[in-house]
Amino acid sequence: MKIRGRLIVAFLIMTAFPLCAGAASFHIILQNQTETLIEYYGADPADYKNYRTILNPVKVLYNITLKNFTDIATVAANDPDRLLDYNTLETISNSLVKRNSFIVVRKEGKDYYIGDKNCYNKMPPLPHFSAHDIGNNNNITINADNSFLIRKKDFYYEDGSEGQVFLITKLSKLLPYWKNALRDIMFCFLLIIIITGTILIIWLYHSIVKPLDILHIATMQIGAGNLDSPVRVTTSDEIGELCRDFEEMRIRLKSILEERIKYEQDTRDMMSSISHDLKTPLTAIKGYAEGLIDGVAKTPDKQEQYLKTIIAKAVDMTYLVDELSLFSKIEQNALPYNFTTIDIGEYFDDCIEDIAFDLESNNIKTVYENNTQPGTLIIADPEQLKRVINNIAGNSVKYMDKKDGKVKISIKNVIPPPISPPLYRQINEDGTDLIPPKAKDEFVQVEISDNGPGIDIRDLPFIFDRFYRADASRNSSKGGSGLGLAIVKKIISDHGGKIWAASTLGNGLSIYFTLKKKETKQSSI
Repeated sequence: MKIRGRLIVAFLIMTAFPLCAGAASFHIILQNQTETLIEYYGADPADYKNYRTILNPVKVLYNITLKNFTDIATVAANDPDRLLDYNTLETISNSLVKRNSFIVVRKEGKDYYIGDKNCYNKMPPLPHFSAHDIGNNNNITINADNSFLIRKKDFYYEDGSEGQVFLITKLSKLLPYWKNALRDIMFCFLLIIIITGTILIIWLYHSIVKPLDILHIATMQIGAGNLDSPVRVTTSDEIGELCRDFEEMRIRLKSILEERIKYEQDTRDMMSSISHDLKTPLTAIKGYAEGLIDGVAKTPDKQEQYLKTIIAKAVDMTYLVDELSLFSKIEQNALPYNFTTIDIGEYFDDCIEDIAFDLESNNIKTVYENNTQPGTLIIADPEQLKRVINNIAGNSVKYMDKKDGKVKISIKNVIPPPISPPLYRQINEDGTDLIPPKAKDEFVQVEISDNGPGIDIRDLPFIFDRFYRADASRNSSKGGSGLGLAIVKKIISDHGGKIWAASTLGNGLSIYFTLKKKETKQSSI
């Protein structure tokens, strides 16, 4: 749930829950209050269906004995002498007992009848007769201190003497209970507010505060250089999205750091390798130069041999320096390209003539096959493409372990490789791919293979990495910077092609790369 939705839910919880819970509590308390009125005062349930009546204490107290007092007032007005009949008064008193009430009848200021003498003795003095109150049936006195409700009716007996009748209701049970009811209502509302606040705090803590704490801890971990602690947040709100973005950032930073560490380690390995490779020709140059100075080479032939060796070692050093310079440009994406349209057949015909002589001088036979259509065009940088071919062929020469060495270069039209092909592939015994790609015929594939020692399949995925040398067959004793195939991979990638390798240990190495044709032909495979 999004934070906006949580805020809406929180608002509903803060408003709807207290209202619903408060209404339910209010109803229960008032229902209990109504039952008390019915139990202790014999009230009519129909009189208390309206909440406004129950919530008005004066109205409640007024209604408790209203009917009884009305009947008594009617008797006092129409037949006052009946209130001097002891049996009639006993009957009225007995009917008032269940309402916690009793009557007091006076004549000429003297108490004629008292329904409950014990309660009467605890009461304050009752009001005196007043001619102005005759005919008034609403003369009510509430004595809250002593918990009494007093109704008075002044009248004249038939003989003209002054008469008074009092209906007294004891409130000793009602008022404390009413106070308790009010206290219960206040307590319930306070409890509801506390419960609502607790629910909101717990919910918001787990949905907002806790993920922020996790993010804060992750920030501190990253600030301390620890990129191994993942940010685990399962929420789908904005904070969850922020945490997932933060986790992606952590992964990228870790990847960058690992690449940086690997790069620095590779750089150290390269510098160590190049230092070793430079030290060997430098030592040779120094030794042969000192031999010339010391007169060790006394004959012209010997001196010429020394000088040729010095030149050869200087050439090796120049090659290493050029490799470093080229790789530096590749790392900075500053390698210059001059793309042009090339006839693939004519280009490789000329290229094979150039490298065949070098291969034959190393007792390596060159085999060339061109299975493309005449006039097949590609877009490439001739100079950089030649560097690719020379680097691959140079590796074959460097690691050749057979007297009758052979390098085969073949070109054919192929379907393009997968979008993200592996750097190596597995092949059947007949040389075909185990899992051939499927697509349109839009590429030219170049294969350069040899019959050298080959590479273990475990090393194949890494041969295009910078500074990598397979332990078994490409050790440092062969020389080189370890950058040749990394440079090849970069150049082919910049040409929009793919490169991969296939090999079995002891049976040679085949390197494949593709070049996109300028004009594609629609064909079905």
